[in-house]
Amino acid sequence: MNNAFPGKTRWIGLAALLLLVATATGAPGAEIIEEIAARVNDSIIVRSEVQDRRAALVRQIEEEMPPEEREETLARAQEDVLFDMINQELLLQRARLQFDMDKYFDNLQKDFMRKNEISSQSELDLFLKNSGLTSSEFRRLLLRSNVPQDVLQFDVARKLVVTTEQIQAYYDENPDRFLLPGKVSLGEIVILADSRGREEALVLALDAVARVRVGESFDQVARDLSEAPSKEKGGNVGPFETGDLAPNLEAQAFSLPLGTVSEPMETSYGYHIMTVISRTDAGLAPLAEVREEVERTLRQKKYGEDLDIFLGKLWVDNQVVVNPRYATGKLADGGPYATLEAILSGDKPLGPHPEDQTGEDAGDPPELQPATDDLSSRDAAVPAGDTAPDTEAPVGDAGTPHEGPSR
Repeated sequence: MNNAFPGKTRWIGLAALLLLVATATGAPGAEIIEEIAARVNDSIIVRSEVQDRRAALVRQIEEEMPPEEREETLARAQEDVLFDMINQELLLQRARLQFDMDKYFDNLQKDFMRKNEISSQSELDLFLKNSGLTSSEFRRLLLRSNVPQDVLQFDVARKLVVTTEQIQAYYDENPDRFLLPGKVSLGEIVILADSRGREEALVLALDAVARVRVGESFDQVARDLSEAPSKEKGGNVGPFETGDLAPNLEAQAFSLPLGTVSEPMETSYGYHIMTVISRTDAGLAPLAEVREEVERTLRQKKYGEDLDIFLGKLWVDNQVVVNPRYATGKLADGGPYATLEAILSGDKPLGPHPEDQTGEDAGDPPELQPATDDLSSRDAAVPAGDTAPDTEAPVGDAGTPHEGPSR
């Protein structure tokens, strides 16, 4: 999750919704006994949900990525499916404490209808019927596809601060990132030797240099004598950056005084004469020119760091139990947030540690896989894909609920 920097809210369109419907689990109310993969407070994630998410992920990667990049991406993504689903559930539960979910859903539904040109409730009802969706399933899909990113925007992205001092420090400490190549625009006269021999070609080249040095314009001499395509433009070529020209020509281009003409330079094809029209030497880009780039880099870096801390605190503050049979990828060995050491900010842990608590309320921290419940031996007599409805889970101090981001 920490690879995405939230800008605009992710909106679910018609095609995306139909994809989610295609991978949704069985009809509501159907009693399906299946293995629990994880529990997040009072909500559970069952095996079929994990399998469906993996299947959808495989299809997406196969459709969007070139074949040579698929294998490694598929393996890594499939390993972390449950980890991402747990994070999504934690964010959904936190949203119930932050947002007025009814008003929030109303905003999402209005936006969905507008983007998909659905003008009335009756048209929406027909769409849901044709898609095999109940209104409650539509609500669930719409919320799950938008809420997590909105919570991250509300709790992480909007709180990012990059100071002028931090921008200056990054610029000063990373000069190699902001080096500008030298640039030069030239006038050239090319005399070819293949049809006349090198001695005659040299005589013509020396004559061209002499004409310029006695006062003729380089432009006119190039039009008269040059045998390169650039003669039609008076010999004007460029601009060239450092590394674009042959070494002997580049050395001359970046050392010849402006407005002067070079001696004929011997090349594999004959002789080359040049004058420098304009030149900018290589150097450090001014901070004013790269300030937005520096700030964007710092925001992305800080967002990744703050996101890990935020998610880590959610894992510590909530009851997350993982079936060891599903503990792959980031969930292996207890998961990335199994200890408070994984979410330190400086030297200060963000979550409550039992050793820091006193009195009767001091208790054990939530156990991660394996937890007190042996999920590997438990089955769930629940509809596949179902979870506890709007549970007031202990997802941290979320403040006063509001109706969510404006659309």
